[in-house]
Amino acid sequence: MKFDVDLLRTNAENLIHRAVSFYNAQVKKRIVAIAARMRSELIDFPDRKEKTRRLILLFAFLFLFDYLMYCLHTEKNIVDIFPEIPSLDHNKRVSIYVPSLDGGSFIKEKRSIPVYDSDEKTAKALFEFVMKGSIFENTAMAVPVDLFVRKVWIHRRGNGNGKVCVFDLEPAELRSNITVIKNSESLFKRALEKTVTENIPSVKTVLVLEKGVPGTALWEL
Repeated sequence: MKFDVDLLRTNAENLIHRAVSFYNAQVKKRIVAIAARMRSELIDFPDRKEKTRRLILLFAFLFLFDYLMYCLHTEKNIVDIFPEIPSLDHNKRVSIYVPSLDGGSFIKEKRSIPVYDSDEKTAKALFEFVMKGSIFENTAMAVPVDLFVRKVWIHRRGNGNGKVCVFDLEPAELRSNITVIKNSESLFKRALEKTVTENIPSVKTVLVLEKGVPGTALWEL
């Protein structure tokens, strides 16, 4: 089957010419008319407040249209705007031991924490509770520094059944104008170990490091 190239070229040129003529005769006039009307209504409108109101409505419609298109392409419910409220079933009650101001005893309190996907995250949350102290009494002097956890890891040591939870902390300075309670550092470490081992049964020992160095004093007397 042979094609007449000249005939195809002629038909294509005629089609393009008809399309351009239709655009100039119909589409272009309508676009110009719509643009003129929008200019008249939004720009040349004599009432400034009304012009502002219409501009706000126009932009609001555009933003709403964009949001609807986003929901359409991501298959998301248009009313699903706010994040889900965490279920109470995803929390658990834990026992927290905080050092008291006498330098020798603990205060036991119950707290609610999220159920984390790892024991390391749970251990870090427990550390924060012990460091901040009691929520019923003012025990701020029992931990006279603000401790920052660099890293937490839990590993099995030797052939024993128990694991070790290691907290690596940044060096800290004493808060200004605060009196250090005797034996407060040792009591803090004991409270931390008691809290972690009671709430994470696989952990039997807690080790506290300061920038990777064990046995250093967290705060000086």
